[in-house]
Amino acid sequence: MGKELLTQYADLQLEIEDLQRRILKTESQIERIQAGGTVLDSVRGTRLDGTIGNIRIEGFPVVSLDEKLDRLHRYRTQLYRSKKRAVDLVSEVEQYINSIEDCRMRRIIRYRFIDKLSWNAVADKMGGNNTEGSIKMAISRFIDKS
Repeated sequence: MGKELLTQYADLQLEIEDLQRRILKTESQIERIQAGGTVLDSVRGTRLDGTIGNIRIEGFPVVSLDEKLDRLHRYRTQLYRSKKRAVDLVSEVEQYINSIEDCRMRRIIRYRFIDKLSWNAVADKMGGNNTEGSIKMAISRFIDKS
């Protein structure tokens, strides 16, 4: 139960970060489309007068803008749902952490999963001779025992 819960919570946090990054990228693309106004292109074809040559095309990329706006809406909806799930999940994770008898392990798991610290930062917070490797090994052993 503990390993799956912690893994799910960590993956959900990464999903939220990914969605936030995608939203920013899509918003930037939308701004560029809106700021750019019309787009120009040329194609080779038959003109109205029957001659063959380059034809200049100018217009606003409505379809592209609509696709980006639709994508942005989907990302925002998904982000809302993921954040809501994370709020529910953090409560379960905290309950799980509080049920752990080993206070050292409680601290390690809290730093890593709740505070989202890197393994190296967790080792620094734990102090002493702790290293990134020793912290990872401690969690691995703990989870294997659980």
